[in-house]
Amino acid sequence: MNVLIVDDSRTIRTLLKSMVSNYFKDMCNILEAEDGFVAMKQIEENRVDIILLDYNMPNMNGEEVVEVIRKNRKWDRTRIIMVTTEGIKEDVLRLIKKGADGYVVKPFREDVIFKTLDTIKARIVR
Repeated sequence: MNVLIVDDSRTIRTLLKSMVSNYFKDMCNILEAEDGFVAMKQIEENRVDIILLDYNMPNMNGEEVVEVIRKNRKWDRTRIIMVTTEGIKEDVLRLIKKGADGYVVKPFREDVIFKTLDTIKARIVR
C-alpha cells in the first residue's frame, strides 16, 4: 500500500505521516509532496493507493490535482481524501463531485483520520 501525503505545511505532513503509520501499523510506504506539482510527479512515478490532499497550496492546488487524476483512467483506483480547512458545504460537495472519495476538515483528530481511512480502505479494489 502506498499513501501520498500532500500539504504545503511540513508540520501537517509530519502529523499525518505519524497517523497513517499508526493506522497501517507501518505496513505501508508513505510518500510526501509539498504541492500539487510534486504530488503529480510522485503519482506518475509510483503506484499510489491513497492520497491525503490539502486544498490550499502554491503552484497547483488540491482541486486541480483531483481534476488531473480523475481525467486519467490509469489512476481510477487511486483514492483521494481531502484534508483541508475548506469546510464549506458547497466546497465539499464540489470536490466530491469532481472525484474526491473522502473529506476531513482541519483541525482534525486521529480518530477522524482513522475512520476516514477505514471507509476508503474498504473501497480499494485490487
